[in-house]
Amino acid sequence: MRSAHANLKRTEETVSQISLLLSELEDPFQMFPLQEIAARLNQCIADGRTYLAERAGWFGVSAKYRTVDEEHTEEMIVNLIGSAFVLAQTSIVQAVAIAIKLHEIAGDPPWMPNCKADIMKIESRIHGETGLSEIVLFNAVANYFKHRHQWSSDWGQQQPVLRERESATIQIVSKLGLSAKAINNLDIALRNLGLANVLALGESVQAWRERLAQNLRARLSEHDTVEAKELG
Repeated sequence: MRSAHANLKRTEETVSQISLLLSELEDPFQMFPLQEIAARLNQCIADGRTYLAERAGWFGVSAKYRTVDEEHTEEMIVNLIGSAFVLAQTSIVQAVAIAIKLHEIAGDPPWMPNCKADIMKIESRIHGETGLSEIVLFNAVANYFKHRHQWSSDWGQQQPVLRERESATIQIVSKLGLSAKAINNLDIALRNLGLANVLALGESVQAWRERLAQNLRARLSEHDTVEAKELG
């Protein structure tokens, strides 16, 4: 009797854990703090671009003719855009961790994903030009921003000394149009991803998280687990 009660309790706990994790994954309130930061970053980027336009016109001037203040503003904009991609990556990594935890709680079934590379492809829109998952691209651009200074000045060429993950990042961002010679790679990333601004980046990640939660819930229901019956 005690054993049956213990098993029932474990099942109820499992159901509760799965419900909470799925809710966290799809709940927009989980993203609101990040979206607010993204909004502030976006405003700072817009202010910086306006300042440069007032100084040099909307088409700008050659880099060699920029003042120190203009160079500083350009660098600030780069760091703000890069920070927005890293912010988006934080939410992506959190979603991946939740999916992996769900796999573990459900008993490690083969029909639940437990690999970051696979999870980032589930329910992600496919980027038309590269044929890659948008979420994979967002993640790669964030890694480019964080690690680009570790790469050689001609990182488009093969670099056998780089770790496999960094080489994979280079391959992905190169497909997106980024290059070692470009001075505005993050602007190129936004444009080639079809993102009007960094707010659109956050919105895309939130929409993906919601679709991912629906996908994982459907998998549980499809395999008629005890947890799925209780989740409804």
